[in-house]
Amino acid sequence: MDISNLYMPKKSENTVTDEKQAKVIYGGPLFDGKGTVFENGCIYLSGSTILAVGREEDVFPLIPKNKSELELIDTQGKVIFPSLINTHHHFFSAYIRGLSPKGEVTSFEEKLDKLWWPLDKALDEESLQIAALISIMESIESGVTTIFDHHSSPSCIRKSLDIIAGAVTKSGINAVLCHEISDRNGKEKFTEALEENLSFIENYEGHKNLRGTLGLHANFTLSENSLKIIAKEHDPDHGVHIHAGENFSDFNFAKEIGYEGVIDRLNRFGLISPKAILAHGLYLSEIDLNLLEKHQSLLVHNPESNANNNLGPFDMENTKRLNVGLGTDGINSNMIQTMRSGFFIHRQKGMGENLLFEKLSEMLFRNNVACAQKFFERKLGVLEKGASADIVIFDYVPFTPFHENNIYRHLLFGMHDKKADTVISNGKIIFQGGVFISLDKELILEQATEISRKVWENYL
Repeated sequence: MDISNLYMPKKSENTVTDEKQAKVIYGGPLFDGKGTVFENGCIYLSGSTILAVGREEDVFPLIPKNKSELELIDTQGKVIFPSLINTHHHFFSAYIRGLSPKGEVTSFEEKLDKLWWPLDKALDEESLQIAALISIMESIESGVTTIFDHHSSPSCIRKSLDIIAGAVTKSGINAVLCHEISDRNGKEKFTEALEENLSFIENYEGHKNLRGTLGLHANFTLSENSLKIIAKEHDPDHGVHIHAGENFSDFNFAKEIGYEGVIDRLNRFGLISPKAILAHGLYLSEIDLNLLEKHQSLLVHNPESNANNNLGPFDMENTKRLNVGLGTDGINSNMIQTMRSGFFIHRQKGMGENLLFEKLSEMLFRNNVACAQKFFERKLGVLEKGASADIVIFDYVPFTPFHENNIYRHLLFGMHDKKADTVISNGKIIFQGGVFISLDKELILEQATEISRKVWENYL
């Protein structure tokens, strides 16, 4: 299959444009992402910008009477939310479904060596594009339109991010992309991955839907010399995206070579900044925590992945002063399901349910949102005047009271298995009534079935 021109955007061109037609979304409860629920909510938007949000009786009078082209979207009781944000994903993990490790696994290191690293080496241009499209479609169906993806394809590094960017642009969502840099595949692959990140960052600077950041695998796969090379190219305005303290061996590696922890090591090389994204953070020192607080970096909690890998509990108490976000880590693409899993995992460990509602909602609706706004310099993840028109109507009609005091109980116990009915990204409808507007789901699934066999053959 020739994919040289398929879904490939020009470097400085947005192929997704804003719809100029004004829209009004009304007819159901509206959660603005900041804590307010309007029983009969209404949004008035034009182009890619929200012009008014509130009750129907307050918003409709604000619409100019001479507005001849006005699209009315009646949710018929379905709930209206800001589109969701995923701050740590792995698109390529779509191929992991049903795949067994290459031998018995007794540790996290063995799981990397016998499952994840052979899988990412099996990817080529076709397979990484299809994985991105599958993960993006599932994200959209789950109401997610902004994703921070952490990619790896050692056998196909050059232009890998352009290929993924093509899928992102075709779909109409927003994404911050990177390719992991690591020593594990040799010096040539290290250099190639660094150059791929830098090239993508430069080429997509100012793009409306796309941003780049420096992707690093983890401390224990990067030597001192490698971090020196990365540090010379690092720009705090672009940040880094790295697995940090996911397992004890990562923390112990940093300690054994003279640092107080994984964050301390990165900070000594100038890699910790407000745009640094640190995934997992299960094994951090007090100095690490203080540095994250000082720099206001984002620590991303990945509850399902942590539980799956049996890596130990995330410390809710000691991280409460930090900016903690929420990510799926490639386990799935559903942020509400991830929030629900986090609730049950920490609830079983004895945390109070009200505290969990507070902390998990803060991760998803405040800290993920703040992180996305740092990268895109516009208001994402909220429904308010002047914000980006990124909106989801979930296929959920609440038949019990739905208000500020129980919104998160509805999320976890009513909406966790409900897909989106309509998704709007940057003012454009990209999904409606179970149908993607610019993606051919049937064709993509057909191609995915064929290509996944090749990936598995390369893996095996």
